[in-house]
Amino acid sequence: MREIEQKTRIPQQKRSIETKHRLLVAAKDQFAKNGFHGTNAKEIAASAGVSVGSFYSYFKDKKELFMEIFRQHIEEKIVRILGEHQFDPNHRKEGVYRLIKAMLEAHEPYPQFHREVLAMRYADPEVEAVFNEMDQQSLGHVERFIEQFRDNLRITDIKTAAHVVSAAVEEIICSITIFGDRQDADRLIDGLADMIHRYLFD
Repeated sequence: MREIEQKTRIPQQKRSIETKHRLLVAAKDQFAKNGFHGTNAKEIAASAGVSVGSFYSYFKDKKELFMEIFRQHIEEKIVRILGEHQFDPNHRKEGVYRLIKAMLEAHEPYPQFHREVLAMRYADPEVEAVFNEMDQQSLGHVERFIEQFRDNLRITDIKTAAHVVSAAVEEIICSITIFGDRQDADRLIDGLADMIHRYLFD
């Protein structure tokens, strides 16, 4: 089959790089609107303004494109945003609030695409593997955040606490960004920050 036999290329020239970028942007929109199974290469190429042949010169199939977008989301949003945030150990509650806001910021772009990823997680082993990788990286950031306050913690098991905090934050973030509770976002975040602060310190 064409998808298997044809080798994809790594863009070097500016025009090729721009073409691949257009395909990535168009695919993210199509996957968000129509889901993975409701999207095909022809629709992605048309949305990007390129030929189907151009699509297959960069990606062997839509699955490879989907996974590249997902990995890009992890690198550019989850890891970078959380990794760049610095927290002041002297301001515990503010630090908790800023951690939640940083994780929210990491999930904000393309919430519809994130919803599709969640659906794919339980249907596709490759997506699940990358999702688990993302969870572990995010969990590591939360562990390091809690570790800063070691001398003031109520809890003693930091690894378990990181799991509890991560799960609570992920649930509220999904509620806000994916399931549409944006009107109550500020109250949800404030309540979550208060709950986590009490769990960790009081």
